[in-house]
Amino acid sequence: MTKILISVDIEGIAAVFERQQAVRGNPEYERARRLMTAEADAAVRGAFAGGATEVTVVDSHGPMGNLITEDLDPRARVICGRARPLSMIQGITPDHAGVVLIGWHASAGEYGQFAHTLSSQAFRRIRLNGAVVGETTLYGGYAASLGVPLLLTSGDDRYCAEVQAQFPATATVCVKTAIGMFAADCLSPHRARDLIEDAVRTAVQGHAQARVQHPVPAGADVGLLVPFRAEVEVTTQFIADGLSLLRGVERLGAETVAFTAADMREVLQTLAVMSLMGGSLQQ
Repeated sequence: MTKILISVDIEGIAAVFERQQAVRGNPEYERARRLMTAEADAAVRGAFAGGATEVTVVDSHGPMGNLITEDLDPRARVICGRARPLSMIQGITPDHAGVVLIGWHASAGEYGQFAHTLSSQAFRRIRLNGAVVGETTLYGGYAASLGVPLLLTSGDDRYCAEVQAQFPATATVCVKTAIGMFAADCLSPHRARDLIEDAVRTAVQGHAQARVQHPVPAGADVGLLVPFRAEVEVTTQFIADGLSLLRGVERLGAETVAFTAADMREVLQTLAVMSLMGGSLQQ
């Protein structure tokens, strides 16, 4: 059995470039979620063409209920809704043959379209053991801890460069060039889907030779090692006020808190709680 997990975000999708497209309740979001669904579907087709016997698609943007599920290949399973114990990589198990990330983006504090980590409302930057980390570092790192390789990712050029630096054996599909936070030079969505489908097929075909890579984030000399010391810079002092009330969280400054975790799962779950709290404390 060849099980593949495909996690899909919206910010790194071709032709998604402005804030409205990532927020529910307007026509541009409806257009963006159709584009997101189409790229997810291309990845599903590619995975099955590459020999996958089971494909799970994880809706991983914001409310985690964005994909138009009836427009996805009926062979795929879909995980949607929040809050979830493993958030953007819910459903991953050691028996997966690989992970594919579609429509992802650069880390908070870095240069790239829609650059953020987990919550643009709550977090300004996240460091693990002193190194800046993003969503791919965290979730690709968790997959690696289970022995599951990160086969392929897609997004803008800045994001792809970030992935290639941290996971050099992972294939990347660049569907747009970042001009700024809300500006991009995009491929045609149809061209982007063709590239994704072909690249995912090739990646899944070669999964048996794929290398499990523990990420080496920017500023780190070696891959992240346990225990993890997480330092979280938040967007307002009030958010730090609230997060510092959590057991095991240390206040480092007006807008910075920290915690220690024994493994990557604990890091992910603590950050997930902080993200939910941070959103409610946004002023």
